[in-house]
Amino acid sequence: MKEERGFTLVEMAAVLLIISVLLLLLVPSLSDGKSRADQVSCEGSVRIVESEINLHYAEHKAYPETLEVIKRASAADPLIYSCQSSTYTYSPTDGSLKKQ
Repeated sequence: MKEERGFTLVEMAAVLLIISVLLLLLVPSLSDGKSRADQVSCEGSVRIVESEINLHYAEHKAYPETLEVIKRASAADPLIYSCQSSTYTYSPTDGSLKKQ
């Protein structure tokens, strides 16, 4: 009689269990990486806006009245800068952006 070779049901279940455990460990770390990348990207964007505000000050000896002057305002409010899920308020008196 010819002996057939292959995996048993128990062996296949064990492999699926191991793969499931590895996925459970991997998926949360991937989502944490994306949120961290979004945060770093937003911080970089805020630095760019602050540089544009300072450049405007250097050229005009005054801070821009609104962020529309440097074309960075949100559609709803000219003193608000939105980045990802963060919102920053612009103060034209000192040229600062403060996180809300």
